[in-house]
Amino acid sequence: MKISELTLFNNKAETAGIGLFLLLAVLPLVLGVLYALLYSLGLIGLISDGFTFSHWQRALSDQEFWLSILYTFYIALTTIAISITSALAASLYINKPLQKGIAGFSAYIPLAFPAIVVAFLAFQLGSQSGFFARLFFQFGIITDTAAFPEMVNDPFGIGIIAAHTFMAMPFFTLYFMSLYDQENISELSQVAQTLGASRTAQLRRIIVPIILKRAFPTLTLYTIFVMGSYEIPLILGRQTPQMMSVLVIRKLRRFSLSTIPEAYITALVFIAIILTILYLLFKSRTFSYDLDR
Repeated sequence: MKISELTLFNNKAETAGIGLFLLLAVLPLVLGVLYALLYSLGLIGLISDGFTFSHWQRALSDQEFWLSILYTFYIALTTIAISITSALAASLYINKPLQKGIAGFSAYIPLAFPAIVVAFLAFQLGSQSGFFARLFFQFGIITDTAAFPEMVNDPFGIGIIAAHTFMAMPFFTLYFMSLYDQENISELSQVAQTLGASRTAQLRRIIVPIILKRAFPTLTLYTIFVMGSYEIPLILGRQTPQMMSVLVIRKLRRFSLSTIPEAYITALVFIAIILTILYLLFKSRTFSYDLDR
């Protein structure tokens, strides 16, 4: 009898938890998307004058919109590629020093920095009037601080990528080290070595594939996080092209009310692209390999 009551309680608690999640997390998102869609079609809002596709035509024909999408994907994919490569190297080759002492403590420090603090730090260090430019000038490497290479507010997003990598690399290093232990990769590597596999073959066929497979959902979600970041590209990015989050907010806050529907359309299209990519990536995958066992 006690077992039945416990099972029933667990079911009620799980149902209540799912209900609260849908009510507090999912419902506001759905209502927000619905409001943006109705606003973009001219059915509601300050400039509503009836159903129209004119806002969509104007937004989708804007070259800045498509450049921002490409720029956002470029920033996110470059950041995640550099972060993964660096984190794999650190977790595989200097994992023992990172488990203790000052090195181990230092790995956690970047995780405590808010994004806006990292953005200001990168600006103060990498701008043409920043610390590195002044240091190079004092040592006579450059004759003027303006000769220092553009590392912030540059067309290639170097400052944005560097700031995000500074935040992401320690996180993925610690995460990969944890996965390395959980999957008993050292034992698998020893077996492969006994069978004659070289270190390169172990990395290519065992270590890296296992780690990346287990980390795939986290890597995907972090990529989306970078794509949706606001503070770092706002401070370190240029006026054009801009990342999607900055572009949306800029269109929302313009004095002209006519750009508000375009901002909502930009957000809706971007959400649709992200959801489509997620569906294609995860439709044939299971999340069980990324859960604690």
